[in-house]
Amino acid sequence: MDTGPSKRELQHFLKRFGPEVKTQKPTLLSGFEEIKGAPGVKSPKEYVNELLAPTYHQLALAKVEGPFDKNDWQKVGNTLYKLQKLGLSSIVVSDNPSWRTDKSSPSELAKRMFSESMTLVESIEQAGGRARLVYSSALERSSNSANSIDINLDFIISALNNNQIPIVVPILTEHDGQLVPVNANEAVVALTQRLKTQALDPKLVPSKIVIINKEGGIPNHNLPGTAHSLVNVQEEFSDIESAFSQNTEWNKSYPSTMEDLAMVRDCLDQLPTSSSAIIAPTTSLPSALITNLVTDKPLYSSSLPVTHHTRINQAKTTVLRHGIKINNYSHVGDLNLNRLTELLEASFQKKVDTDAFYGRLEHVLAGAIIAGDYEGAVIMTNETANNTQHAYLDKFAIAPSSQGIGLTDILWKRMCDRYPELLWRSRKDNGVNKW
Repeated sequence: MDTGPSKRELQHFLKRFGPEVKTQKPTLLSGFEEIKGAPGVKSPKEYVNELLAPTYHQLALAKVEGPFDKNDWQKVGNTLYKLQKLGLSSIVVSDNPSWRTDKSSPSELAKRMFSESMTLVESIEQAGGRARLVYSSALERSSNSANSIDINLDFIISALNNNQIPIVVPILTEHDGQLVPVNANEAVVALTQRLKTQALDPKLVPSKIVIINKEGGIPNHNLPGTAHSLVNVQEEFSDIESAFSQNTEWNKSYPSTMEDLAMVRDCLDQLPTSSSAIIAPTTSLPSALITNLVTDKPLYSSSLPVTHHTRINQAKTTVLRHGIKINNYSHVGDLNLNRLTELLEASFQKKVDTDAFYGRLEHVLAGAIIAGDYEGAVIMTNETANNTQHAYLDKFAIAPSSQGIGLTDILWKRMCDRYPELLWRSRKDNGVNKW
């Protein structure tokens, strides 16, 4: 990995992906675990081996958008296997944009799709993993709608339970048994909906949507030549759509980006707010996906200096969150002070002296950035020193119930966009200092 995760990030990762603690009955050796060979005591080597055992703790729904050369296929296979060993198993949908313009008969195109998808199966097995090609039986034409896809999870779940990575070929079985290629994005959305509604196992609800391609993440129209490190889909979809309409050359250099962004939006809209998506090019593998798995954050902070564009988000990887609506306020009277007080007290675990705090804020408020229904807030003030006014970060608060959904990154990005130069002070151990 390019940078090491913090202690807090490692603890968060182990909480989600560490080996399950098995309760044991007390024995005569209870309290003497330091005795060599004591039953139930794992050595560091045993703990690491168990951590790396290929069993799924969480699930990713991935789309691999080829074609790639041999070296890139090896990177993809190696990455998917490493993620599986770390506890994130993938259901993979294979894709190739040229499939959608292929003029061959459905049967000939299906043969081509099988052949290219087998390359991914082979690359996973060459990396040391196991994979299974799933086709025809997984996607079926819906009996309720001619344009809908029904999902049969039997072979997919069977593969996961056998520590295999299922590779779904986007070929649908019609009512008459005919095999018909379908758009891979439609298959991913249908799989998301089916996995969300199944009641077999909560671990089958995807925690991450992954797209692996050649070109990488979503181009940043504000910093040409770079990619967005984080996208709040609810807030930024229309802005990105407008940027593509204004930069028509992007439709050639990023031919699948808007379709992929719409697919991610539709998937995240159905999943828990803790779920996220990531778009990564093969050049960033495996470090980009492993780093994101461990930290659950963007690879590059939006607030870092932009003096050298070539150094910004060199991995060209974009993390996407379903996000939340963000509102900006410039007057204390426009704020719901009761809701803001509840947020601050829950976040800081201290009582707010409302009269003193809001009385002062009436005169110095530069702006307030509020997430959703006061699930997060940034309070900026105008402070004067040496006859110069500075933007000062007075409060940055996230509701305990909204932690772990990427809201901190979303608010921090919005704050830095609105206040590119700001000051704050805090204790050395304050997590916000990493920015």
